[in-house]
Amino acid sequence: MRRRTVHQWKDWLLEYIGDDRYELLNLHTRSLQTVVAKNAMDAENQCRQIMIKLQEEEV
Repeated sequence: MRRRTVHQWKDWLLEYIGDDRYELLNLHTRSLQTVVAKNAMDAENQCRQIMIKLQEEEV
């Protein structure tokens, strides 16, 4: 199955990988998070929450 870029933020890339699965990749650290969502909008919302949580942990 072909990957499809759903959204790109400054430091992050969200890709659809199939079967309601998405991957969130940090472009600087190459850390990878897998998200299961019913659609792209839901995946974006979940990823924003992940990014906020990770940013709070760094501080």
